[in-house]
Amino acid sequence: MMTIPYITTVADLQRKYRSLVDKIRKTGEPLLVVNRGRADVVVMDASTYEEKMTKLRQLEEEYLLKVMQEGIDEYKKGKTVKLQKGKTLLDLLQ
Repeated sequence: MMTIPYITTVADLQRKYRSLVDKIRKTGEPLLVVNRGRADVVVMDASTYEEKMTKLRQLEEEYLLKVMQEGIDEYKKGKTVKLQKGKTLLDLLQ
C-alpha cells in the first residue's frame, strides 16, 4: 500500500520545487501538497506513476476476468434468469 510520508504546502512547493522533485525521484515516494490546511494534490515521479497505473490495470483485469468466470459458472449451473424482451434489469428486482 502506498503511504504518503512527505507533506508540504503550496508555498513550499513553489519555493523548494527543485529539491522536492529531486527527493521524490530519489525515494520514489509521493508528496502530498496541502493548501489552506487541506489535502490538495499528490505529486509523484512519472516512473512510479506508471508502475502504479500498470498494477491497477492488472488488478482491474484480474477482477473482471474473475467476475466473468463466476457469471459463466452460474450460467452453466442454471442459476441465471433470462431477461424477457422489453424488460430491464430493474424489472427483475421488483
